[in-house]
Amino acid sequence: MTSKNNDAPWIRVLPLGGLGEIGKNMMVLETVDDIVVIDAGVLFPEWNMPGIDVVIPDMDYLEENADRVRALLITHGHEDHIGAVPHFLKRVNVPVYAPAMAEALLHEKLRQARMRDEAELKVIHPGEQHEIGELEVEWFAVCHSVPDSTGIAITTPAGVVIHTGDFKLDNAPVIGPPSDLGVLADICQDGALLLMADSTYAEEEGYSPSDREVVENLPDLIGAAENRVIVSSFASQIARIQIVADACIKHGRKLCVLGRSMINNTKIGRDLGHLDIPGDLIISAGEANSLPGDKVLILTTGSQGEPQSGLVRMSRNDHRDIKIQDDDTIIMSASTIPGNEVPVNDSINELVRLGARVITNHERRTHVPGHARKEELRMLLNATRPKYFVPVHGEYRMLKSHADLAVTTGVAPENAFILTDGDILELDRNSAEVVDRIEAGHIFVHGLGMWDESGNVVIERRSLQHNGVVTVAFSRDTVDGSLVGRPKIVSAGFVHVEDSDGLLRETEDALTPVLDQHLKKPIEWGDLEDVVRTTVGSFLGRRTKRRPLIITSAIDV
Repeated sequence: MTSKNNDAPWIRVLPLGGLGEIGKNMMVLETVDDIVVIDAGVLFPEWNMPGIDVVIPDMDYLEENADRVRALLITHGHEDHIGAVPHFLKRVNVPVYAPAMAEALLHEKLRQARMRDEAELKVIHPGEQHEIGELEVEWFAVCHSVPDSTGIAITTPAGVVIHTGDFKLDNAPVIGPPSDLGVLADICQDGALLLMADSTYAEEEGYSPSDREVVENLPDLIGAAENRVIVSSFASQIARIQIVADACIKHGRKLCVLGRSMINNTKIGRDLGHLDIPGDLIISAGEANSLPGDKVLILTTGSQGEPQSGLVRMSRNDHRDIKIQDDDTIIMSASTIPGNEVPVNDSINELVRLGARVITNHERRTHVPGHARKEELRMLLNATRPKYFVPVHGEYRMLKSHADLAVTTGVAPENAFILTDGDILELDRNSAEVVDRIEAGHIFVHGLGMWDESGNVVIERRSLQHNGVVTVAFSRDTVDGSLVGRPKIVSAGFVHVEDSDGLLRETEDALTPVLDQHLKKPIEWGDLEDVVRTTVGSFLGRRTKRRPLIITSAIDV
């Protein structure tokens, strides 16, 4: 791939994830000699991805250019920004630069993947400058819903590039410093060449509320509860853990922390000094069950309806340690992520059925988002004064809203680029254009298996989910390959058992002469499978208006 302008220093930006979706964040910044990658996150499976654990970016481009990849730069410790780091390091083994909280989370993640000794993790602090290839990289502090969140300023031969990471402007955060636009303005005193900024709440007017509003409401709700309190939140919401712990001290309750991620993040937060929780405040689940309900608060995960989370297991009444009691107060200290409404509502219904009172963010302010709204984004644009602008981290409508906002602050319309994963934007001081595009779709991960979108695994699972499966078995003569007897067809999840016998016998009748005809001459197995699938699928489609997944097997006799 050649540059459009070899006379002026140029850079390319290539999103491999996070544009057009919430999650799977990965941005590539490329010069002639060097490539750095910003974040390597996962996308949690959506409703049409049955059985999938996580979705990660397609990293083929990075592996093909591994000799020029210099480093992985991390903005913060959320899974949609660090969850794919082990997969990245298996393909491109370069140093990983990360702020303290993210580095601690990665240390544990790589230990579980048995990769800790192979990875080179470097802790960075805001204000530090690192020479990486011909690039000068500086992290700056931003306020977000996990401690040690940062944005990244990269000085390139073409100019300064800013990537905000996830951020909001909160002048009085519970943990950590506020986002400092003054530092950013100093970095961009001559104006940024390119700004790439968080677009999650770009459609929302005004300012994102401060976590101080949760400080005002959550302790009051806990104090008003007459029996046991269960608070469900994101494990990464370290500030929320501190608010809950302070409320326990104020109202004479002991704190029981449940769930591997919640326990792990609480430990990391205490080790790094982000959490100030007395050791005698925390109790085990066994101790919690032995105390009066009004002396206990349980902090757990499950605010998004995750099937194996603590709160959801409680709603199913199959949690190993905790059973929901009459008059328990359950506080959902999180907003429902779009797409999770059904499992969240299902778990709330079950909790209420078991006798609990459930308080959500709709009733009282129990949660605030960690992303900037329009007025904050406008302030960022005014502080950085970019020539070119690329909105990141958002679905298409969010990116469009953010690009429109950038134009109102002075970015030329032709310099605001709404990219999608795989677009290659090349720019210098004088011009910019999308010069190429690569494949950058989903990579589905289930256990140790990985498939891209062109594979048939997820397609077959979707078919199974919607239409069931039909299995066709038949026997062939080992001498001449002819059909022996009749084919046998069985189904699962396709038609009601009382209706299946006659329908499947008729399908066998339709398939028998077709198989007999094709087996009288030499035929490749793949071609024979196609014949079976076409014949059976067409017949069942005409009779049922549905098309199941069809599996074919042959026995040589």
